[in-house]
Formats: sequence, structure tokens, C-alpha cells
Amino acid sequence: MLKNDLEPVSEALLNRMTDDGYSQQILGKSRWVLGLFCQYCKRKGIEAISLSTAADFVGEHFDFDLYNPSIPIQYAIRYPLLTLFEFDKNGTYAKTHNKPNSVEIPRNYDALFQEYRMYIEGLELKRNSRFKRILTFAKFIHYLDGIGITEIHGAERKNVYDFIESLEGYAPKTLQGHKVILRMILDWLHEEGYIHFSGWDALPVIHDETRRKLMSYYSKEEIGQILSSIDTDSRSGKFAYCAVCFFAYLGMRAGDVIRLRFSDIDWNRGSIRFSQHKTGNPQILPLMDEIRYPLIDYIKNARYQSSDTEHIFITLRAPHKAYANGGVLYNVVEACIEKSGIDSGGRHRGPHALRHSLATNLMSGDVPVSGISDILGHTSTLTTEIYLTIDEKHLKEVSLEVPNA
Repeated sequence: MLKNDLEPVSEALLNRMTDDGYSQQILGKSRWVLGLFCQYCKRKGIEAISLSTAADFVGEHFDFDLYNPSIPIQYAIRYPLLTLFEFDKNGTYAKTHNKPNSVEIPRNYDALFQEYRMYIEGLELKRNSRFKRILTFAKFIHYLDGIGITEIHGAERKNVYDFIESLEGYAPKTLQGHKVILRMILDWLHEEGYIHFSGWDALPVIHDETRRKLMSYYSKEEIGQILSSIDTDSRSGKFAYCAVCFFAYLGMRAGDVIRLRFSDIDWNRGSIRFSQHKTGNPQILPLMDEIRYPLIDYIKNARYQSSDTEHIFITLRAPHKAYANGGVLYNVVEACIEKSGIDSGGRHRGPHALRHSLATNLMSGDVPVSGISDILGHTSTLTTEIYLTIDEKHLKEVSLEVPNA
């Protein structure tokens, strides 16, 4: 969330809570907390506001951990903050936010735990990412101590596999996340000389059990058909064409497209600079002609006059203002694909499907994974490699020949 979004989103959330029948007492506390948070962000001059910002605010003003409240008043303070970011992202919110898991640290592992915690706190990670890594580490050493391994030097690969087996009841995606974090933990332990094997030795491959189907993909020809079917004579058509171009040619996320500001566009240098809404990380993309001209057409011929002079994309209906989130763009892309006459055949029909398609088409053009990762704004090529699941041509190239019996 960027700084100019904070107050409008806060007000929209309070209005939504009012409509949902929250008591005046809860609304008053929520307005008080959100007001203090807005003042805090202004005073600090924070441009990109994230959940980590809220955690810092809570720590400074109320002296407790946002992710680990312990008394009712702390839950009451954190609720409007968690709800704010959830509402900004999804346009709705959960009624409750459960307390994260906590694990008791065995006394004989305390020094090691504190060393690892200091290492993680020194990394440039989101607060929630740091919390997940520390929590997984705590669970691992708690498990080792429980099976009689009182020093980390005694850990073996079998203990790693047994620990994973002990993680019952987790959803496949959550379990996969634990495995990825555990591999990084083992790498750190190996580099520091605590164990004799690395994370990649123990977990060379982590299968994603949730991806049982190939990811949605549209070919270059289908992308062209989608674009050519859009009626660019109307305001709504110019808006739709411009948005689809951002997804098809740059692979941007819907939340980033809908939040673009005029100040993000450097027309002279031919670049687009913005902070990713999902991660808060800065991103620079080329203002290629396939984006430049549809964008100019929309701004000059389709964008309504509005008091909002910062956001590029504003609502087509009065009052013309910035969109609350990127949800509207899913409907836009879905309508464009349906109108194109393409048989989606069970494929997804939203912005993310076009983002996946761009990655796959780039890979087919022999663009290295690291280059695709930069375009998509991934912090790790491991995230980008999921697109390999739909590139059959390259899968065949890297597969091993089956030996004759």
C-alpha cells in the first residue's frame, strides 16, 4: 500500500465495518488505532506501507509483537491493522485473526536459537517471513530435543525426514513452505559447521503437491486473438485493452496495474518504476511501444476528468476515483477472453493466467530463468521455476534418456 492509499483505504474499511454492524465501541477503537497508524506513517515519511510497518508501529507505540499478542487489549489493537491490509488486498476481511503458533525453546538449544534468530533479524526480509523462519527453526529443535538429540551436532538426515513426517494436519502448500524453509535452515547450520550435511543434500527436490494440474497458459497467437477482439472505440474498450497489454507484455500483477500513478511513468527514459503491492519491493520495467501507445490512448481519450490526479486508472462510473483493489481487472480479462472466442478449456481466465503465459513464452524464446524472474519481480528464481511445469519443449530438452533394459 502506498502512502496516499492509507487514509482512503482506512476510511473505506471503517465504512464497511459500519455497514457490517460493528458496535460503536469497536468502531471507535478501530478509528483511534488507524488514526494513530496514519500519523505514524506520515511522521516517518514511509512511502510503501506494509504489514511490517504496522508491526514496527505496534512495537513502538504499544510495546508488543503484532504477530504474538498475549492479552485481550493487544488483540483489539492489532485487529484493525490486520483487517486494513486484508481489506486493501481482497476487498473484504476475516472476522477473527488467530494467534500464530508458539513453541517452547529447549534450554540446551537456547544459545543456538538466539544465534539463528539474530542471523534472521539481520536479513532484509519482511517481518512475517522472518517470523516463519524462526518458528520453523523452533519447531525443528523442539522436535530434536523431544527424540533425545540434545545437541544439534547429533542431527542426521533421517531426523529431518522424521520431523517432516511429524508435521501432520498441514495443508500441502503449508507443508511445502515448511520444507523450503527447513532446507534454508539446514544450509545455515551446515555453513556454520553445526551439521555435516546441507539442506540441498537432505532435500534436493521439494515437490509441490498442490500443483496437480498444469498451470494456465495461452500461446502468443491466443494472446494476439484476445487483444484484437477488444473494441478500442469505446472508453471501456480502451481501458480493457491497456490493462490486458500490461499483463500480456509485462506480466504485472493486477494490484500493481490498478495502483499505477502518473509519477511511476518516466516517458523520457521509457521506464515504469513502482513498488510492488504484494512484496513492497521496487520494480523497474520497460515502457515498450506495446504499452506506451495503449496507455497514451487511454489517458487522452478514455480517462474521465477526476479530482484524483495521481492514479492513472480510475473508475468508469461516477464518482470517478481510484479503484480500491485489482479485483475489477479479473472481470475485465475474463470478459476479453470470452469475447475472443478462444476455448479456455478449463484454463484460468484472469490476469495471472496472462502473467504465467508471458513467462512461458519468454522461456520458449530461450530467455534465462533469472531474466524472467527480474521481469516478474520475483526475489528468487525458485519462484519463477514453477513456470517450467508448462513448458513441455524445455522439459523434454532437460529430461534424461531412459536407458535400454
